[in-house]
Amino acid sequence: MMLEAKDIKKTFGTLDVLKGISFTLEKAQVLSVIGPSGSGKSTLLRIVTQLERADGGELSIDGIKLFTDSPDGCVYNRENEKKAARKTGLVFQNFNLFPHFSVLRNITEAQRAVLKRGKEESETKAMELLKKMGLESKADSYPYQLSGGQAQRVSIARALAMDPEILFFDEPTSALDPELTREILSVIRELREERMTMVVVTHEMSFAKGISDKVIFMDNGVIVEEGEGDELFNDPKNFRTRQFLSNYST
Repeated sequence: MMLEAKDIKKTFGTLDVLKGISFTLEKAQVLSVIGPSGSGKSTLLRIVTQLERADGGELSIDGIKLFTDSPDGCVYNRENEKKAARKTGLVFQNFNLFPHFSVLRNITEAQRAVLKRGKEESETKAMELLKKMGLESKADSYPYQLSGGQAQRVSIARALAMDPEILFFDEPTSALDPELTREILSVIRELREERMTMVVVTHEMSFAKGISDKVIFMDNGVIVEEGEGDELFNDPKNFRTRQFLSNYST
């Protein structure tokens, strides 16, 4: 099992943002997480990618247990956190590129610092990925010189440069217009064809329907319904799911 979450909880002050989230994901599968704003989708993603601490539950990535439950809250394993971090990549909705680094350095910096790759090896890897993204000519450009779609493709290349075994996307098209959105969705489809394990938080329902092995619909901090790709979109069982999907054309 590539990803296994059990009863994950998260509270901010008096607000229960996640109220016990459980799901699994196998290698080479794509999971889409859908739901209204404020349902807890991005918080779940931030916990799985170690940007937030959970308050309860258990989480394993490729058999590596990041934290376990206890009466006093989650107990994290620091060594396992490091191991799991090497297996994950995250693509942010707002790109999060370093503005003072060139495109090439944005992709090589973490390779050299974390993976300890040399200059030549890291740059070779970066150029391979830029070519894959259709951005080979932009290696010496800076983020301010890129379109939104180009910047997002660079951020995908940066994540892939770390050789993750599972890639997470947090609303990867939310800052883009429809034409640029198609560019990014095309890249994600190509990664699916290459059997990359992915978790995609998205509001693009037709895309989620077409790409997903599994879909989770979240609302108010819980998983209301989950199912296989087309099944959840074509025949949702829960009234709240049907209500939500009625706002979209899939």
